[in-house]
Amino acid sequence: MTSFTRAAAAELVGRDLPIPRDNIGTLHAHCYRALSAPQIAELKIDEWNKEFPQYALSASTQGILDEGAVDQTYRQPADELFAHMSSLRARMLAPDTWPSSVQALAAVWNAWKANNGLLDFTDLLETALRDIRIAPGDPSVLIADEAQDFSKLQLTLIRQWGRHTEYMLVAGDEDQLLYGWCGCTVDAFLKPPVSEGHKRVLRQSYRVPRAVHAVAQRWVETLTVREPKEYLPRDSDGEVRLCNSGHWKAPEPILADAEKYLAQDKTVMFLAACSYMLEPLKSALRKAGMPFHNPYRKKRTDWNPLSRGETSTAARMLAFLKPREDVHGEMAGEWTGDELRRWVEIVKSEGLLARGAKAIVKTLAMDAPVTIETIDQLFEPEAAEQMISILSTGTLEQCVRWLEDRLVVAKKKPAEYPVAVLVNQGPRAMFEPPQIILGTIHSVKGGEAEVVYLFPDLSNAGMVEWCGKGEHRDSIIRQMYVGMTRARESLIFCKPASVWHVPMSVQ
Repeated sequence: MTSFTRAAAAELVGRDLPIPRDNIGTLHAHCYRALSAPQIAELKIDEWNKEFPQYALSASTQGILDEGAVDQTYRQPADELFAHMSSLRARMLAPDTWPSSVQALAAVWNAWKANNGLLDFTDLLETALRDIRIAPGDPSVLIADEAQDFSKLQLTLIRQWGRHTEYMLVAGDEDQLLYGWCGCTVDAFLKPPVSEGHKRVLRQSYRVPRAVHAVAQRWVETLTVREPKEYLPRDSDGEVRLCNSGHWKAPEPILADAEKYLAQDKTVMFLAACSYMLEPLKSALRKAGMPFHNPYRKKRTDWNPLSRGETSTAARMLAFLKPREDVHGEMAGEWTGDELRRWVEIVKSEGLLARGAKAIVKTLAMDAPVTIETIDQLFEPEAAEQMISILSTGTLEQCVRWLEDRLVVAKKKPAEYPVAVLVNQGPRAMFEPPQIILGTIHSVKGGEAEVVYLFPDLSNAGMVEWCGKGEHRDSIIRQMYVGMTRARESLIFCKPASVWHVPMSVQ
C-alpha cells in the first residue's frame, strides 16, 4: 500500500490493517528501501550551499504542503527554480523543453549529485522506474491511495509495478487534487482511461450531511475537467449558513459565534486558503486562552502551541504542577529527577535556587523521586517554604502565577499562552485534544470536524487564478471544495475581508 504524503500513509497504518508495517508507506519510501537506502541529496543541502552559493537552497521545506501552488513562498531565489525543476521532472517533460534558467540549475545539480554519489527525491522514482520492474517484495496486490495527488512519474511507476501483480487498485478523487505544483495533474490520474467494468465508485459519504453535500456538489460541478460520479450524502440534514460578523482580519465575532458549538463539545475547524490569513485568529485564540491545534501538521509548533514535547513550555509547566491532584489526578505526587529538571531549567536562580542548583539537578536520577532533603539542598529556605505552601494549599492560578513570575526572560513570552489556557480553561485543556482545529485547507486534507468555518478569501495571486480560465480556476474550485467537505455537521461561510475572494452561497 502506498500514498503520496506521509500523513496519508500514517492514516493507513492507523487503520490496524493485517498488513506488515513495512508494506505501507509513501512511494518515495518504498523506492528508497528498494534502492538500498542511497544517500539523499536534499539531506546534504549545507554542503551544496557551500559549494554553490549562487544556487543556495533552504534546508527546511516545512509548510510547503500547506499552501496552494500560487501561494508558495520561497526563502532563497534558487528555491523556486528547484521547485520548478522538480515539477517538470514529475510531469516527465523533456529537459530540452525546460526554461533555460531551470536547465542551468539542473546541469550543476546533476553534476554535483554524480560527483558525490547522491540521489535526490525525484531520482528515487526515476531510478525505480528504470531499474525496478516489480514492486518491492513482489506483492500480489498493489494499492495506491489518494492517487489524485500522484504525479505522472509516480503513476507511471505504480502502473509499471501493477502489471506484475494479480490485483492493482488506484484509489482517488480528482475533485480533491490539491498538489498541482508538485506535478500532479487530472490527466495523470484519469488517463489512460479505465474501462467501466474495472471502476468502483464509493458512492456513499460517511462524513458529509445533506445540506453540506448539496452546496459542495453544486460548487464542484463547475469544474471544467472532472469525471461525473454518483456521490450520496450521509443520512443527516446538517447545516450550511453564513456568518456575517467578522472576517479573517477581525475574527473575534467569528470566535463568539463558535462558542455555542464549543459549549456542545463539538469539534470546530477554522480553514483558510493561506496560512497568513490564520494569524489574527491564532492571536485571538491565544489572547482568549482557548486551546487549538492541527493534528495533521504536528511539527508546526505555531499551530500546536500546547505540544507536550519534553522541551515545550507547556510540558515544563505541567512538570512543575506534578504534586497537584487537581491537575494530574491519580498521577500526582513527588517530582522525579527528570520532572524537576524540566521546570528548574526555565526559572531564574536569584532568590529561588541555591548556588549550583541547576548543575546538581542535571545529575539526579531521571525516574527517582525527589526527596525533601534534595529540595532543601537545591532551593533557598524561604523560597522552598513558599513554593511547597502554594503547591499544597494555593489555587491553581496562584501556582501558575508563582512559576510565571520566576521564569527566565526568554520563557516569559512562550509561557503566556499555556498560562492563559490553564487559568481560563483548567488543567483538562492541557491533557485532552483541543476542540478547535486551525489550518489551511491543504493542511487538513483527509481530516474532518463537526463544524467548519471557511474563509472565502484569496491572496492576490489566488485571485488571478480565480479570474483565469480552465485549470487556473479549477485549482481554486478544488481547494474550496476540499474545505467544504471537511464538515461533518455544520458548514459556516465567513464574510470576506476584501474583494479578493470567491463567492460562497448557501443556495
